[in-house]
Amino acid sequence: MGIRRTFPLRDGRQAIVRDALPADAAAWIANLNAVGAEGRYVMTEVFARTREEIETQFKETDPTHQLWLVAEVDGRVIGGANASRGRHSKNAHSAELGVSVLREYRGLGIGQALMEAIIAWGRELGLAKIRLGVFATNAPAIGLYEKLGFREEGRLRKEVRIDGAYVDEVLMALWLRSV
Repeated sequence: MGIRRTFPLRDGRQAIVRDALPADAAAWIANLNAVGAEGRYVMTEVFARTREEIETQFKETDPTHQLWLVAEVDGRVIGGANASRGRHSKNAHSAELGVSVLREYRGLGIGQALMEAIIAWGRELGLAKIRLGVFATNAPAIGLYEKLGFREEGRLRKEVRIDGAYVDEVLMALWLRSV
């Protein structure tokens, strides 16, 4: 299934979205920890898995069930995304995704490119639905998801605390085909 796509950024540079490789594990963890340390975009504040575990995950992933992507600019891994298909016959028609991009690279089109690659993967597999959770305070991400066709399906009221305030988690989905 290999994914590798080069695309122009809004600032004129080129970026690559590609399958994650075992050699990307340390950068993947560092990036997720950096985004987590901001305390406002992802649930995880410190990634709990080791480099070796992620290397193995990247190497042994079955692309019909899971997708791990990285975004690279000037040879540096600056973001990533993953999608996991349901593990049971009852939910194998859907997948859940997560995306993170380092702060200094946001707003350049990287998140959209990662999302588009996941959507294409889902279509190729014949999935019916791709879903995600996003904090209600993350307006740029919600705007991107809506632009790509995701719609709110529900909310977990006051699910998280960000800077001492309770915030809803918005559950969104993109239906790829009718069921």
